[in-house]
Amino acid sequence: MSQNNHNQPRPFEIKPRRMAFDTDAPMNKYTFNNNSLVSTFFYALSALFPDGERFFIHSVRNYQNEIDDPVLLAQIRGFIGQEAHHGHSHEGLNKAIGDMGFPMQEITGRLQQRVAMLKKHLGRGRQLALTVAMEHFTASMAEFLLKNPEILDNVDLTIRNMLIWHAVEEIEHKAVAFDVFRLKVNNERMRKRVMVISMFSLFSRIAYYQFLLLKADRHFPSLKEWVEATRFFWGKKGILRDNLKSMRQFFRTGFHPWDIDQQYLITDWQQRHPEVAALQIQ
Repeated sequence: MSQNNHNQPRPFEIKPRRMAFDTDAPMNKYTFNNNSLVSTFFYALSALFPDGERFFIHSVRNYQNEIDDPVLLAQIRGFIGQEAHHGHSHEGLNKAIGDMGFPMQEITGRLQQRVAMLKKHLGRGRQLALTVAMEHFTASMAEFLLKNPEILDNVDLTIRNMLIWHAVEEIEHKAVAFDVFRLKVNNERMRKRVMVISMFSLFSRIAYYQFLLLKADRHFPSLKEWVEATRFFWGKKGILRDNLKSMRQFFRTGFHPWDIDQQYLITDWQQRHPEVAALQIQ
């Protein structure tokens, strides 16, 4: 089944963009409004990205040679290119975060062991289902950031620009792994079950990585930080609270990522975020 059968508008191509982010610029140690809990949440996510993105590429490539739909093949190539650039950019950001004294190499080392275990013990169908789950989560996070870019107003410019660019491309390619899964595996029970397991694992891992980051800095979050972080994640316009809406839709039988309309967020994004678009290397 190709994407053309989903009756979803796809007028844009999935285009990898090489970007020039200044990861050498000095950064505030806790860049999100000087809140250590919110900041380390995003630092932990950044630590996951390079090897996580490479795993996503691997899981899709497992099936690439079995696909003859030229549209889907072109989208797979775009997906691989975008994910590769994401991994490279976040490696630069992770080094900058590590240079501030955080144990980013220790965390990425732990993740590399985790990825090696997943490749060894999970069949390729479950590997792809895990990618589908994580791509849905990141597209949901991307939607929130692009709908509410003001939450990045006080964040270091490099991180802000990287998150905007990353969000745009996550939405552009959000359906690629899903369409490969639908075409080659098409197991609804597996798709839903892996989502539950992967979200529990993801948030457990992020929390542990946050603990390691804060422990290395010998920082104990204040009550004010806990209150602010709770509001940021779970308040009326909280990023994780907002994420739950799309999570509920994911569990509907027959769901497709483009059932959630996020296209308006990436149409003409260059005009809405010219400072980010200007960083593209031609």
